[in-house]
Amino acid sequence: MALKSCFKIAFILGLVLLCTNAEGKVFNVVSYGAKADAVTDNSKTLTFDFINNAVVHNIRSINSKGVHFDVFKCNDVRFSHINITAPGDSPNTDGMRIGFSTNIQVLDSNIGTGDDCIAIIAGSKSINVSGVTCGPGHGISIGSLGNTPNPVVKDIHVKSCTLTATQNGVRIKTRAPSNAGIATMITFEDIIMNNVWNPIFIDQHYCAPDDCSTQTSSVQVKDVTYNNIRGTSSSVAAVTFNCSAKFPCQGIKLHDINLSYNDPGGPAISICANARGTPTGKELPPSCLKPKGDLKASYLDVVHGKSDDNDDITTKKMRPDEK
Repeated sequence: MALKSCFKIAFILGLVLLCTNAEGKVFNVVSYGAKADAVTDNSKTLTFDFINNAVVHNIRSINSKGVHFDVFKCNDVRFSHINITAPGDSPNTDGMRIGFSTNIQVLDSNIGTGDDCIAIIAGSKSINVSGVTCGPGHGISIGSLGNTPNPVVKDIHVKSCTLTATQNGVRIKTRAPSNAGIATMITFEDIIMNNVWNPIFIDQHYCAPDDCSTQTSSVQVKDVTYNNIRGTSSSVAAVTFNCSAKFPCQGIKLHDINLSYNDPGGPAISICANARGTPTGKELPPSCLKPKGDLKASYLDVVHGKSDDNDDITTKKMRPDEK
């Protein structure tokens, strides 16, 4: 008999959900007739709705049909030693999706899926992600934002994580066009990238391939810090800031970035469109952030070199002699 509903935990104060044995409690929806294709039945493995003051520890989720852990309108919840597994080609199988929640911690966990390892969406504040290993998957993402009214994400801290062979590393993604909103007070630090396609990525033109628009995003991305991000990129563009022409990215800080690309077509480059900020410390690849100015170039203008104003766009490439 196929499982037609998810395991749901809701409206609880003071929850402790844990397993003390070595292997952890296992939720394997395949045991209930599910398929990890996000088509047969798009239920989640576990949903946490309106939970306050909770601890979730040593839980394993295998082969979800959709999102593994869906966290909605929760406060003061700590997830630790979570192990999430789904095939790398299984669509829409986010490891954890966190929305409209405050003071959420995700600690010391292993996540490998066919979508975002962690997706932090609208209404999320004071989120701490630390010690997470991600891969396969689409990386650790904020967003997508803008498809709901007043999308706000603030005070996000992602630290001491390792991403391996993922489609993205640390990413912020917003819809275009979009509702007006803001993503701010975000820090990514002490992150290791192992053969990651887009290690550092802001994409403010996020859309489905068959539903893209020439309009711009109305989500303001500002005050984002990248500190001590190191490792290898599987694409020549190790750093990409594809920001909104209407609301350019502001207050972007890069410190000690060391991302290499050694395949033909290298070395690594940075690509910026409508991105303002400052680099300090090591710059590999060299930063293309602009300190000020009216930045109006589109991402495609940057990639294809179609802008007539070189002040609008910047693409910087590491010299072969730089180390």
